[in-house]
Amino acid sequence: MNATGPAGFWSYTHRDDELDRGRIRRLAEAIAHAFEITTGDELHVFVDNNSIAWGDQWRARLDSALTSTTFLIPIITPKFLKSQECRREIITFSSHAASLGLDDLILPIHYVDVPQLTADNPTDEVVQLISRRQWEDWRELRLEDEDSPAYRQAVNQLALRLKEILETPPPAGPITIPSSDSGADQPGFLDSLAEMEVSLPQWAKTVNEFGEVLNSLNQTTLDAASELQRSDASGGGFAGRLRVTNALAADLSEPVDRLTELGRRYSAELSRIDPGIITMIRMIGEGETTQEEEATARTTFDQLTAMIGASREAVSNLQGLSEATKVMASGSRSLRPLMNSIQTSVQQVVDGQTMIEEWARMIAELD
Repeated sequence: MNATGPAGFWSYTHRDDELDRGRIRRLAEAIAHAFEITTGDELHVFVDNNSIAWGDQWRARLDSALTSTTFLIPIITPKFLKSQECRREIITFSSHAASLGLDDLILPIHYVDVPQLTADNPTDEVVQLISRRQWEDWRELRLEDEDSPAYRQAVNQLALRLKEILETPPPAGPITIPSSDSGADQPGFLDSLAEMEVSLPQWAKTVNEFGEVLNSLNQTTLDAASELQRSDASGGGFAGRLRVTNALAADLSEPVDRLTELGRRYSAELSRIDPGIITMIRMIGEGETTQEEEATARTTFDQLTAMIGASREAVSNLQGLSEATKVMASGSRSLRPLMNSIQTSVQQVVDGQTMIEEWARMIAELD
């Protein structure tokens, strides 16, 4: 679909739509109809988020004059937060929108209760992205009959919300990185590259530290497994197993705390430099830099590409740890809080990898 008018890209899990008997897709259609009857303009709705072209469509729109008429509408449910694809969509779209200064292009719909979304200081990266925006509460409305006055009124309000956003003047312009000779008081393109030169080694250090913590966790777990075998062999029974498990929980406390801190640091480092990197790549692609600036940026991008490979290996190892912790958590109450902390930290790294992979894709497209 090559739509040139306003467009809404629906991000949801197909299983949620199946469980709700197709109501999520019908809601998309109802909002599009309400928008058209209210404004007289068609709202193009893209709902096939399993299609590769789905992401290509909104990226193309954000890179064109259609930027301020392109919405991402994520349907927030517990399954949405567990879907790596849905998480990837909202993080990537948010990164591009932030680099353009257009945070209001994401309009979340809180469809099924997600307690983290209404909690103070959520730790989940995607929940943080959603909570910073004015999300629509549909937790009770989704149970209404689709022809009921309450439901139809809510659909109309959503259409009016989209209309209001479209009619609000956009910011003066996207995030810009001025040329280095544009004034002593302004950070220039090369100044931003200098910041990357500081940030990238910090990022590499964090990736290496993940490896160290992972080795510590693995060794501690292996030692506990050996102790468990000795206890079983000596007839320790369930009491012996409980003793070993409780000791393992105590031994894991310090490395899990370290992993938690690394997860926070990793997410913060990438979030800080993400808009600048996307903007620099976009400026080079559009020929808005000098030859010297482009040459310097490409050297930095070469370093970045090498580090992306290292981060992929770290993420793969951490995902293996996450899967193992799910099994351990199911068998021990004393281990469950620690295992949950590990899975939260791993998810932060996986979410960060989404930003990194988008850099890699955009850098590759420069060539």
